[in-house]
Amino acid sequence: MRASHERLVFPAYYIELVESLIRARQGDLAQIVSRCGLTPAQLQQRDQPLTLAQFQALLQLGLEHGLPGEPLFLQAMRHLPVTAHGLVGMAAMTADTLNEALDVALHYFPLLMPALELYRETVGNETQVVIQRHHDFGAPLNALLTELVVGSLNRMGEFASAPQLRAHGQRFSMKVQFTHACPGDAAAYDAFFGQPVVFGAPVNKFIIARHVLSQPLLTRNRTTRQALEATLDRQLQALPQQMQMTQRVRRLLAQAIARGHLPHAEEVASELAMSVRTLSRRLREEGTTLLAITEAVRIERAELLLIGSDLPLGKVAQQLGFSDLSTFSRAFKRVRGVAPGELRRS
Repeated sequence: MRASHERLVFPAYYIELVESLIRARQGDLAQIVSRCGLTPAQLQQRDQPLTLAQFQALLQLGLEHGLPGEPLFLQAMRHLPVTAHGLVGMAAMTADTLNEALDVALHYFPLLMPALELYRETVGNETQVVIQRHHDFGAPLNALLTELVVGSLNRMGEFASAPQLRAHGQRFSMKVQFTHACPGDAAAYDAFFGQPVVFGAPVNKFIIARHVLSQPLLTRNRTTRQALEATLDRQLQALPQQMQMTQRVRRLLAQAIARGHLPHAEEVASELAMSVRTLSRRLREEGTTLLAITEAVRIERAELLLIGSDLPLGKVAQQLGFSDLSTFSRAFKRVRGVAPGELRRS
């Protein structure tokens, strides 16, 4: 199931990224206004978010102004400073450790890229973050956006932890897996991330060793972080007002299930400040039910855990709120046509 995304909005800092790409090709910046449906005031003030249509047009414009001979992702990263992600990036970099910084970035990620969702899992001595797309931008934009997200998180981690790691003769690096084919020089990707990048993988994800995440950050500042998070919390609370009810419920369920809790209808309705009856009516008006959304979210997350982690099947079932493994297996096979174990083996 996929919710309608007509109401998705995107931060205006992407305008600056595309401006830099156009300048590198000595192009006409006026195209941003004409092609993306922006007013000159929007271009100047950057205080209004971009609509989905504007954002897609902006990405396409940036794609057209990439220099030949190098993957656009690597070109874009040269024009995307650590501070480009605004308050979210600043809050992450003022966390005590890299692990806390990752938690901050994931929690406020909807403010940066609402068309993607990130799920974190700790497996052994590694932390894995799986990326799931909820809007199809088409090729090659899907690949570019995924690379930009992973690259930006890598850049923030490298910036914040570099001094401590260098003191031990190390550099920040992450294992990266992309589902798409390599769009250019694979060695350039390996050099950027510090480890060989896997293309054509089952899921998009990156993996960081837990000992790396335990590193304290040079930029940590608890007072500044608390002030930033207070502002970000208000922005996050306002964000659902721009989303359809189906998407709001999906996001709430996904976050709860990622924490190992399956909320019942009363909890969901309470989080959305309405009665169960009103929630049911609103979802019915959008052609769905809470039961249908819950099943979709659970099965989607099950797929991610089966493919993207080594969690035992019983642990997967438990995290998804199933009473036992057999109940989970029957539900998964009913929806996907194969048993969980078969999907993992394949």
